[in-house]
Amino acid sequence: MPVDSQHQEYSNNLPKWTIVRDCDEGSQAIKKRSKGGSNTLSGMAGTAYLPAPNSSDTSDENRARYYAYLERANFVNFTGHTKEGLIGLVFRKKTNIEAPTDIEYLVENANGDGLTTDQMIKDATGEVLMAGRYGLLTEYPDAPEGLTEAQVRALELRANIISWPAESVINWRSQTIGGIKKLSMVVLVEPREITEDGFEYKIVTYHRVLLLKEIDGKLTYVQNVYDDKGSLEVWKTGDQEDGEDGYTGDIVPRKNDGSTWSEIPFTFIGSINNDAKVDKAPLYDIAEVNISHYRNSADYEESSFMVGQPTLVLSGLTASWVKDVLDGKIGLGSRGAIMLPVGGAADLMQADPNQMPSKGMEMKEAQITNIGAQIIKDSGSNEAEETVRIRFIGQNSKLGSIIQNVESAFLQAYAWAQEFQGGTGEAEITINREFYPKSIDPQAIMANIALLDRGVIAKKDLRTTLRASELIDPDRTDDEIDGEAEEASPIT
Repeated sequence: MPVDSQHQEYSNNLPKWTIVRDCDEGSQAIKKRSKGGSNTLSGMAGTAYLPAPNSSDTSDENRARYYAYLERANFVNFTGHTKEGLIGLVFRKKTNIEAPTDIEYLVENANGDGLTTDQMIKDATGEVLMAGRYGLLTEYPDAPEGLTEAQVRALELRANIISWPAESVINWRSQTIGGIKKLSMVVLVEPREITEDGFEYKIVTYHRVLLLKEIDGKLTYVQNVYDDKGSLEVWKTGDQEDGEDGYTGDIVPRKNDGSTWSEIPFTFIGSINNDAKVDKAPLYDIAEVNISHYRNSADYEESSFMVGQPTLVLSGLTASWVKDVLDGKIGLGSRGAIMLPVGGAADLMQADPNQMPSKGMEMKEAQITNIGAQIIKDSGSNEAEETVRIRFIGQNSKLGSIIQNVESAFLQAYAWAQEFQGGTGEAEITINREFYPKSIDPQAIMANIALLDRGVIAKKDLRTTLRASELIDPDRTDDEIDGEAEEASPIT
């Protein structure tokens, strides 16, 4: 089996991911993707999502007509706006991230390229919304065996968290080890930039294979790298001369003390859970309706172009009248006049509005709104949508499940990084689940103030209530509020 073999679930879901990503990217991506094929119009840009009305006609005239049909079509990016809106709901409040001292650097530089954990969490949330799948691999630089903690610190060796979109994880396998189901193989597509002159670059595809392999009777995590020709790269295992035995394709990741791993430090993030099974892409249904809306738009714009303008109709004219009186010309407008013979007539003919495509667009806009609402709605509630909104449903919604999975995956990645570093302690990551600002009854506020006046509650209790309702910025401390209150002038 070649290294670029694809898991069946991957092959089944790749077309869906492509649709969602094209919709998210917008009109340019939608209008440039072709359906494929050389003998029909299906090879033209745009035909993947807007089929040619007469694809068997390959004449230049029909190609030009399709191009105009495509250009007039209006793609409204409901998919991308929905994704941005959902991410905005989640990250309207800052994510709380706390890490032990050994891996505290991950908060500000999680991937080794300067990307913060907070930004990686936002990216992961968007990716799971689009594909229902994402991957995190915790990596550690190559280190000689037997380094002391001081030597590791001197070399500034740090574990990093590398993200992998759904399309980059093409194959995987799990097996039960000691009663626990573990990943035993993951194949990653790894694009690399290659240059020969230092100026012009080309992208070649390598494959990185993560494996659990028995070495010296011990289950060990190794990596294999295959070049763009599918050949396994090998390295010397010791001081052997060229041609001698002792070459292997295994890269053996080690912890900072030189010990090996008995698991692959890779975790999936799904829209339902974080196992290896591919979950449904939450935005896929919206993308499908988005494409249908786009096709309705194309038909509506085509109809408007073809018959939208009124056509002047003249009757009762003779050829001599047109030649001698009108001189073969007809002027239109309020300052023009048309000379007609006795019995002649003039009228403007205009088609009745074709509302079928327009109605179809309206119907699909409503469907998109309903699908988007289901992503944030509590799956176990029968309450009206407004009631659900006020109650800050998040924990049981689809979006809430994604947030929980993202949290869990990054905590696991942090734990592996801590294990790489050889440190102790646990990280804390809390992502906002209150998707809407809370509302509070003014009478409840007055009741709390009355309780404060009577000494039943403390000022801190009242402020806790006001922070929860966001009438007070949750990040402002009591000392800051007291200081500003003392400096403020009375309202007169």
